[in-house]
Amino acid sequence: MFYGYKYSILDYQHKEFRNYDELPLSCISENALYKSRKGEIFIGGTTGMISFQEKDLEQAPRSYRILPYRLTVNGENIQTGDQSGILHRNITYTPKITLKSIQNIFNIEYTTTDYIPFNKNKIVYRLEGFSDTWNVLEQNTITYTNLAPGNYTLIVKAENVNEKLVPPSRLQIEILPPFYRTIWAYLAYIISIIILTYYIIHTYHHRLKLQESLKYEKRHIEDIEKLNQAKLRFFTNISHEFRTPLTLIIGQMEMLLQVRSFNPNVYNKILGVYKNCLQLRELITELLDFRKQEQGHMTIKVCEHNMVHFIYEHYLLFLEYAAQRQITFNFEKSSNNISVWFDAKQMQKAINNLISNAFKYTKAGGTISIAVRKRNQEVLIEITDNGSGIAEKDIDKIFNRFYQADIDSPSHTGTGIGLALTKGIIELHHGNIDVSSELGEGTTFRIHLMTGKEHFTNDQICTNSNTSCSNEVTNLNLVYQQPLEQEKENIDNESIPKEGKYKILIVEDNDSLREMLVNIFKSLYTVITAVNGKEGLEKTCSEMPHIVISDIIMPEMSGTELCLAIKQNFDTCHIPVVLLTAKTTIEHNLEGLKMGADDYIAKPFNINILLSRCNNLVNNRIMLQEKFSKQPQINTLILTNNILDKKFMDKVTEIIENEIDNVNFSVDQLVAQMGIARTKLFTKLKAITGQTPSDLIMTIRLKRAAYLLKNNPELNISEISDRTGFSFPKYFSKCFKKKYHVTPQAYRKEEIQI
Repeated sequence: MFYGYKYSILDYQHKEFRNYDELPLSCISENALYKSRKGEIFIGGTTGMISFQEKDLEQAPRSYRILPYRLTVNGENIQTGDQSGILHRNITYTPKITLKSIQNIFNIEYTTTDYIPFNKNKIVYRLEGFSDTWNVLEQNTITYTNLAPGNYTLIVKAENVNEKLVPPSRLQIEILPPFYRTIWAYLAYIISIIILTYYIIHTYHHRLKLQESLKYEKRHIEDIEKLNQAKLRFFTNISHEFRTPLTLIIGQMEMLLQVRSFNPNVYNKILGVYKNCLQLRELITELLDFRKQEQGHMTIKVCEHNMVHFIYEHYLLFLEYAAQRQITFNFEKSSNNISVWFDAKQMQKAINNLISNAFKYTKAGGTISIAVRKRNQEVLIEITDNGSGIAEKDIDKIFNRFYQADIDSPSHTGTGIGLALTKGIIELHHGNIDVSSELGEGTTFRIHLMTGKEHFTNDQICTNSNTSCSNEVTNLNLVYQQPLEQEKENIDNESIPKEGKYKILIVEDNDSLREMLVNIFKSLYTVITAVNGKEGLEKTCSEMPHIVISDIIMPEMSGTELCLAIKQNFDTCHIPVVLLTAKTTIEHNLEGLKMGADDYIAKPFNINILLSRCNNLVNNRIMLQEKFSKQPQINTLILTNNILDKKFMDKVTEIIENEIDNVNFSVDQLVAQMGIARTKLFTKLKAITGQTPSDLIMTIRLKRAAYLLKNNPELNISEISDRTGFSFPKYFSKCFKKKYHVTPQAYRKEEIQI
């Protein structure tokens, strides 16, 4: 039987049809079929008739190949070595293609080497990893869209044909996941989750500890306050008990002093007892006043006084005592009359306390000065001595109640309330007190009081203008706080830059010096350390630092040997080396420099100089790389400072320039011609030029183009584009402008210095 252009024979015994395609008739006439007795078959059509023997249809299977010959991705025909980077050679000879996640629609067209049109085999295909069903190849094209990331194998074969005669075509297809589904992304997610979890747990525990610490501090402060209040109550109660007998004693002494019948020796002894009683009374009064101030019950009554006269009276009271102690006592004033509103009785306690403290810690032969000045709307009182001074760490604490430092001399003990009371009195006057001191140099207390009375309340202003300060004589040896043992060193909190992305290797066998160098550089570099030259060489090869600092005299391998090994190794010869040594002779310097050292610094070195030189070595290489990349007239010579790097870069440049008009020249071809591993080529070029191999190829193409633009005016842009390996002039112009920030036409017309 036959139908259309096909002819079928029924095998009745096996109950199956065998179909034969592609009969050489354009159109077969209906019922135009005849089989003779000899078995010859005749078939008629509109264009003629054909005859054949049935046995002629039984042809032996033919051997041929099934081959892919065209790849289309996202509607674009993929060429070998084009920008997509999918095909590095013709797809017919490509066993595997790799597609990005965005390249989600692709077509592959197949052909066969069977050119006989009659009785062709049916071609089927399937994509392993996606489907197990065989599909008939229609119109020789296979299309897939939106495949999930993974590895697949596309198999195309002839149906029901021995695979030895017609081997199947196999093409491995890898679909890369999007960046957020890569292993590095998942690793980053895991690390982020771990860090976040750790941070939350750490923060939670830290907050618990902080809460407990705050509770403890609160309880501690409350306990200290209770203890202070207990001290105050105890001393107040004792003081009240002392006042009664002390009043009786002072009264009896005053009565005895009024009797003139005593000889001078006895009179002086009675006077001494009287003065000590007055001192004791002043101490008790000070304690009671402090208690009153702590409870907020202390009040002042201010009147207008001449501060110069007030301070001068206290100066006269201490003048004789200064002479006895062999201390120079000075008084300075800016004018004779400086009017200030203050409570004379309370201010007297503050001034006496400060002056007595100055005498307590000034040795014989020292100097104490009192100065009164008016400055704008303020009166400044300064009490200065050149005594033992106060440690800087204690300056902010000396006005705290009961604060005392460890002292060497028992004569300098105090109660720790004098300066606290003084500060409270000054603050009641709406003024402030500050102190500046250097241990062993002296101390200056400054009292700042405002002029006028507007800052006082009506209750604080005294209506009796005749109120004057008490002129009662007090003993000058009042207690004062002993300065603490030592002065705290000032720390200059300069801002330090954060860690950079550059690595530095420090090779030093001395632990202390190595630790110091780490502390110097850790804010600027990622620091790697080694304790000897052998370890330093191993870490140089494994870590590939941007700079190496090495001592010279070390065990196992010296610094000069390390430097020589680094400079003679092709992989590390580009790394700058700085040598540190205590040898300062010119001969030793020359020895280090002959070994290839980039710098030579003698010990003891200045930290700033060491930092500057190391930073300059790293920064200079970066600047040269930028200059090479951005300036078309600069060649690779500026990037190399040793013979190994120069030979390497000369060979790379020569290969690229020889293939500069080859549009399909790629990194793989460069690797093949260089004869080194791809990873090593990438690492070496990146270290020397700061560019990847593909970027370097592009840079050299553009430098040649810039040269042709300037020196070959007869060539147009299209010709220069062709000669430098660009497929399209438009793409060439785009790359040129991106690199040098000027179009090729403008670069040719103008003398532009890029």
